[in-house]
Amino acid sequence: MIRDLDLKQACCIHVIEQGNQTIHFAAQELVRYLEEISDCEVTFIRAEQYDQSGEGLWIGLPGNFPHAPFSVNEQEDYDDAIWIEVSRGQGIISGANPRSILLAVYRFLTELGCRWVRPGADGEYLPKADVGSFSVNVYEQASYRYRGICIEGAVSLEHVTDMIDWMAKVGFNSYFIQFREAYFFFERWYNHLNNPLKRPTGHFNVEAARAYIAAVKKEIQKRGMIYQAVGHGWTCAPFGIQGLSWEKWEQEVGPEITQYFAQVDGKRELWEGVPINTELCYSNSEARSKMIDEIILYASLHPEVDLLHVWLSDGFNNQCECENCVAASPSDLYVRLLNELDDGLTAQGINTRIAFLIYHELLWPPEYEKFINPDRFVMQFAPITRSYRQSFASTESVPHVPPFFRNKVELPQTVEGNVSFLKAWQGRFQGDSFDFDYHFMWAHQMDPGYVRISRLVHEDIRHLHRIGLNGFVSCQVQRSFFPNGLGMTAMARTLWNRELSFREIAEDYYASAYGEDGPLCLNYAEELSELYFELNLSMAFDRSERDRNSHFPSIISLIDQFKNVIDKNIQHANPCHAVSWRHLEIHARIWTEMTRGLELLFRGEDEQAHGLWESVKAKVWEQEETCHRVFDAYNFVGVFDWIFTGKTL
Repeated sequence: MIRDLDLKQACCIHVIEQGNQTIHFAAQELVRYLEEISDCEVTFIRAEQYDQSGEGLWIGLPGNFPHAPFSVNEQEDYDDAIWIEVSRGQGIISGANPRSILLAVYRFLTELGCRWVRPGADGEYLPKADVGSFSVNVYEQASYRYRGICIEGAVSLEHVTDMIDWMAKVGFNSYFIQFREAYFFFERWYNHLNNPLKRPTGHFNVEAARAYIAAVKKEIQKRGMIYQAVGHGWTCAPFGIQGLSWEKWEQEVGPEITQYFAQVDGKRELWEGVPINTELCYSNSEARSKMIDEIILYASLHPEVDLLHVWLSDGFNNQCECENCVAASPSDLYVRLLNELDDGLTAQGINTRIAFLIYHELLWPPEYEKFINPDRFVMQFAPITRSYRQSFASTESVPHVPPFFRNKVELPQTVEGNVSFLKAWQGRFQGDSFDFDYHFMWAHQMDPGYVRISRLVHEDIRHLHRIGLNGFVSCQVQRSFFPNGLGMTAMARTLWNRELSFREIAEDYYASAYGEDGPLCLNYAEELSELYFELNLSMAFDRSERDRNSHFPSIISLIDQFKNVIDKNIQHANPCHAVSWRHLEIHARIWTEMTRGLELLFRGEDEQAHGLWESVKAKVWEQEETCHRVFDAYNFVGVFDWIFTGKTL
């Protein structure tokens, strides 16, 4: 008897890559995933030009195709648009630039049913698909230009590269490496700060951090992402003082250097001993020149940087009080410095764009100075003191900007208060701009269901254009997928298409992450999120709201009841879903104990609360090896040390 043979369907991918590594990578990714999800035998062919008679999928820039709906010249390098025209496995996948082509490939795979619910291979939900039966027609431009993430938290090299890999798959287009070598973020992980159960690796130093950054840059460049860099450290690096972190500088600083520092209370010295928190005497032309020369040198040595962040110090109420500085506002002196920087860069033929920061005292706009070449600059609005219990949707009317009093400023706490400063700046600068925000820095840790904070980031992004901003860069811990990545997915998808509803995003995400019981899981997460929203952990020290104590039994009961659903799914047949449920099981155990500890804290039983918190910390440290890829224990412990004891990170 002759046995039937399983014949694989042939699938041909033609790529017109023109020597571009991002287009080549896009084709490689399409081949890899099609082989994974289909029965196709995929053939990869490099082509010089489009041949309409060539069967299969064609990848290239729109100029390579005769009927493209747009041309590359119509798009800014930073703007993304995708074009997919595929019928029964035949057609074109293209985009406005090489990065857009990669995004279009991932969007095509998404339309075939693929999902990436968290970074790493175990976050891939890849259903089987018959590519030859699918028709996919998409022509879209991203709602916002800037769609990025900024490194923060505690990270290994793999945490960062996994994040960058995931970002492209869900539509982000930019990555920002703070500081020159991001040393402190890597140090937190490799030296296991905040986890006494682990020993430092012993090999980590500044050179290692620089090697990690070189590897990270390769991953950014491979995907054609907008590379943003530095920000912190410009006020100390020109004087040979390393600004690696927020740590104090232990070496003596002589008067030949301190003469350039801000004079506060009659002294010129490091502000509270921290170099990156120290301002300069910006009315001093020599101090400005030293800083500008350092920035120009860095830009000349790093032409790969697309957007170079030039910030002043990270302190506040530390502005120079000398007679020349007090004659101008901090923002006037800042704009003067930026104009001089633009002159210097132009003279050197350096086209790097500069991101300037409105933050702390710089929230107050300049009174006299104007940008001479606004096209060089991008305005970065950083409302770090805002509330994460209300969104930009609540800013139809904003208050007047209060008067500025040097070194006696009170920073705005509300969303409307922060937006009032943005509006004032927009009267002085009409150029490109984005929101630099912190939803997943601290606030997410106080929302164990992750639904409230996810809905907030969705609402904020939907309203960015209404407050005159063209995107969002999230300054956040990289491992913010515990219990899941709903918030990060909502961020990505809303930045691409601000018309999507939160419910649509959430339901799709939970089905992809958890399978058939995804709807039950979403209901559970919503209830948990709402109960903790009512508790308002940011007000944990306010013992006057006694009625909040009534929520604790409801939370314990909710978690207990849902454990049956977790137990049912913990051995799920789908590997992606199984990992999601295992993370949720660990999360439920941690938050059962956390809730008991917080109940004691809210009752004023501080000693017992602190004891239970120490027990929870030990369990978190023990579990770190299991869930470190999705959960930043360093950040979690820091946030709840503050809530339980008042200690800060």
